Order: sequence, then C-alpha cells, then structure tokens
Amino acid sequence: MKTICFFNSVENWGGGEKWHFDTSLYMHKKGHQVLVIAHEKSELLNRLKDTGVPTIGLKVGNLSFLNQAKIDKIKNILIEHQVGCIIINLSRDLKLAGLAAKKAGTEKIIYRRGSAIPIKDSVLNRYYFKNVVTHILANSEATKKTVLQNNSSLFPKEKIKIIHNGIDVKKFISNKATPLYTKTSEDEIVITSLGRLEYEKNHQFLILLSKELKNRNLKHTILIGGDGSLKNSLINKAIENGIKDNIKFLGFIKNPKDLLESGDIFILPSMWEGFGYVLVEASLCKKPIIAFNTTSIPEIIQNNKSGFIVEPNNVITTADKVEVLKKNKNLRNSMGEAGYEYASKNFDNIIIFNKIEDYLISKVINNKITALLITYNEIEHIDAVLENIDFADEIIVVDSFSTDGTVERIKAHSGVKFIQREFKNYTDQKAYAMEQASNDWILFLDADERLTPELRKEVIETVNTNDEEISAYYFYRTFMFKKEELRYSGWQSDKNYRLFKKSKVNFTKDRIVHETLVVKGKSDVLKHRLIHYSYKNYEDYKSKMVKYGQMKAIEELPKNYSPNAYHFIVRPSYKFINHYILRLGILDGKKGLIICYLNALGVYSRYKELKRLKSIDKK
Repeated sequence: MKTICFFNSVENWGGGEKWHFDTSLYMHKKGHQVLVIAHEKSELLNRLKDTGVPTIGLKVGNLSFLNQAKIDKIKNILIEHQVGCIIINLSRDLKLAGLAAKKAGTEKIIYRRGSAIPIKDSVLNRYYFKNVVTHILANSEATKKTVLQNNSSLFPKEKIKIIHNGIDVKKFISNKATPLYTKTSEDEIVITSLGRLEYEKNHQFLILLSKELKNRNLKHTILIGGDGSLKNSLINKAIENGIKDNIKFLGFIKNPKDLLESGDIFILPSMWEGFGYVLVEASLCKKPIIAFNTTSIPEIIQNNKSGFIVEPNNVITTADKVEVLKKNKNLRNSMGEAGYEYASKNFDNIIIFNKIEDYLISKVINNKITALLITYNEIEHIDAVLENIDFADEIIVVDSFSTDGTVERIKAHSGVKFIQREFKNYTDQKAYAMEQASNDWILFLDADERLTPELRKEVIETVNTNDEEISAYYFYRTFMFKKEELRYSGWQSDKNYRLFKKSKVNFTKDRIVHETLVVKGKSDVLKHRLIHYSYKNYEDYKSKMVKYGQMKAIEELPKNYSPNAYHFIVRPSYKFINHYILRLGILDGKKGLIICYLNALGVYSRYKELKRLKSIDKK
C-alpha cells in the first residue's frame, strides 16, 4: 500500500488545516499509510503531535518554489516514504510540492480547492494544471465552476471531483448549548448570523435589513457572532441607522450552537462561500435559513423547503421572508425539520469520509465507466443516486418526461448528460440508454439502488483488473423495507446484472419488464451487495407490483392460452407460499407478510390484465 501525503505550509489554523487534520487522522485510524508534511511552526503540526499520525516539519515560505534544493528535498521525502497520492491545499504549495511530486513520480497529485474564487488564467497556472496536477478536489459545485471560469480548457472537467465538507453530526447534536439571549416578549423574532466581520461576509446588509424590519414595526433582534476588522465600522453604522438596540455584536463564539439555539431564524448574508459550513450547523439546530442565491448556498439549502434563497442584497425580499416566518411558527418548524433531515443525510462525516477514502485510495482509472439511469418521477431518489455514482467518468440519465421536479434536480448536477425520451418499455429504454454510452464498461442502476462504499471500491478494482473472459457481473441486492433490511421473503438470493461490457451484451427484445441481458462470455458475481430501496410505503409498492404485472401481461399476450382459475388462484397462491413459507418470509414478520402478499398480487394482476387484453383481441 502506497502512502497518502497531506502537504500544508500554513502556520495558522483555518478551514483547510482542519480538513487536513480531520482527514489525515481518519485515514490513519482506518489503517492507511499516511504522512503529513507541514510548516515546522504550524498549528496543524502541533495538533497532530499526539495523534500518532506521522509528520514532517519543514520551513516553507512563499518563494520556496524557486529554491531547487527545497524541491529536491521534498522529492526525496516523497520517494523515501513511497508516496502514491499527495493532497495540496494552496496555490503556493502546488508550485512547490506539486513540482516535487511530479519529479518523484507520484501517481496522483490532487489540488484541493476550498474557495469559490476563479483561478487566474496565467502562464504559470496553465503549466501547473496541464503538466503537474492530475486531479482536483472541490468542496462544492460552485467551487468546481470557478476552476474553469477564466479558462474552460485549463483542466479536464471530468477530473474535478466534488466532495462536500462534512460535520460530525452525532457529536454536534449531543453537544450542549447555552443560549446567549432571552426574548423580551413572545412577539419578538430573533435572527442569528455567524461569520468573520469582513467584507465578503457582508454584515452591513443585516443593518439595512434591521432598519427595514423596524420600519415595518416588526419587533426583532439580530444576534451577530464573530469578530473582525469591520467590527467598529458596523457598530457605528448600526447607531447611524437608529437600530443599535436591535443588533447585538457578540464577538467570537467558541460554541456556534450557543448562538444558533438563541434564535428563530438564521440568516447568512455572505456574497460568496466556498462551502457554507455554518448553514449545515444551523440546519442541524433545526433553524429555517435565509441566504443569498450565490456560490455553494443552493447546494446546502432546499429553497422553499428548508429555507429561502433570495437574490443578493435584496432587503425588501429578505424582509418579506422574515415576516412570513415570524407569522408562521409551523412553517419555521417544518423548514427546520427538513433542513435537519437534509443536512444529517448529506453532510455527516461518516458519509463524507467514506467518499474521501474511496477517492484517495482508488487507483488512477484506466478503464472508464459510464453510469446509466432511466428515470420517471424519481424526486425521492435522484440526488442520492447521482451522488452515489459520481465516481463514474460519464453519467447519462434518460428520463421519460418526469413531472415531479426530477428534471430540475438532474439539471442541477453538472456533468450529467440528460436525455428525455418517451417510455415504451423497460427493455427498449435501457437498450437506448446503453447505445448513448461512450465507454465500454457500463454501470446500470435503478434510481432506488445504492452502491455501498465497499461495492464502489470493488467496482473500480474490478474494471481495472478484469479477467478478459468475464463480460458481465451480477450484484446481489439487499432489499430495504423502508429503513429496515428484509432478510428473507425470497430476496435473500436476489441478484441482477449491473456491471458489464457494452460490446459483449445486449437486451432481449421479447422482454419488456424485468429485462434480460444476453451475455457473450462468462459472468461473475461481485462480493459486496447493492442496497435496494424499493419499498417506500404500502401503496407505492402495490402500484409497482400491479404495474409490473400489467406489463408482464403484454409479454404473455402472444402466447396461445387464456387465463383461468389456475392462473388466478393457483399461481398467486404458489407465489405467496413459496416466498412466505419456503423462502422464509415468515421470519421477516409483518413486513415479510406484506411483501409476499404484494408480490402475489403482482402475479394476479398479470393474469387479470392478460384476460382483459385477450377479450379486446377477440373483438
């Protein structure tokens, strides 16, 4: 196993240094060979001192990249420690450690970008991004866009990976909070905001907002946490605008939860954010949020669901939203709950670290993968599944004209090739989707399926170490009944082809549902299981079974028989007995009974529909 190196020359402590600390420590604890190279007097090195993470301290400055001896020294360190992957945070470090890693033959040279500020289209940058950097890791969609904003050909877009910042959700929730403010009356609305008192954080907007709220006779208090060079200026502006009693500057807040739990609404007036970490914290405190439609904000807030996204510096619109939330406590509560659910599901450290680990230890992929989806009204699943397959070199979604917001969510994911096409049947739609793939290796998932981190790694390794004789791989599936695993009921041996070579397979044309893949060559089964979130609720799963049954009836129509008592009674009964008794559905309790009944209903629906179609044929 080659070493993963984290290079950071910053002396002080900040967001980038926290990321290097947390990630290197996590990778070390997982048993990976890790090395942190940092400034000899840095806070990062100091904090890593007693963790067991191997470190090396160097004296590094802004012009160190001009020092050939320094470059050679770092090159020799990387060779000595057998570094196969290096992660660099700063532009100045890229010029130094990036060049050293290039000379050392390091396989993956990753530039981690944590700020949504465009990269300059300079001669030096063009050299480094075309000749040194092999991968870019961005912390948001907005950050990714700014990489190529000034030069669309600066770096291959497909090699820019997005992994959001994470938070230890369990620790944050369990952390106790001491509110910093008590309302003077029930009619008062308390707004909180947290951030350095600097230009880009735009706190002067809150002064104008307070003035507008006061003009509307809305009783309010704005609590601002944070310190910075603009503190005195902001205090003077509050006095000048006659709202000094409505705004309280609380200074540096050691525990953000103390501030967040003190208010009813959280407002972030920043003009840009690499990743709005505090928005995640506010969501975990179940606070509705108002923030500007800029940079990474829309990736964290679900507009009109967990908060409101407004146009930058629009005082009137923002005041309108505050007024709506002030008058509607139920809306505040529902938005808070939605934000909590979204944040805990998407930004938990456990999820984020799994993605980072997978990204850092994966080999440079030589065999490219195209991930395919066909969709219709998959708003419940589409974001999660697209994030789940974002390691693929190409993602194609063929949608059957969804009407529930699925289309808008797909378009919000950059790099996804989106096609709309009328749905005839599953085989026809999947065959069409496969024709659109640019790569030979195909990963074909349903929207309600998810790869575990272990399965993602296995897919990548399989594609790059594939036995030439094997053309396709089955995935075993774990069926989820709501949020619980269904262990029996016929699903324990469920498996489907999900990974295969386009050049070696085709779909049979006589099947229109539960399509069949014809494989030219050998097949194999991957070790790790796919998660299948098929059962949302009773009515949803029932409608699926009835729909599948009706489509199976169309397949059966050309056959020369008419449904009778055997088909309506014996076949559904056998289906139920087989799954519930013989295949141990009884051990799944109530959920096993429900699934086995609905599967049997699917069989009954097939013959009911077939009988109807046969009667139409006779006419």
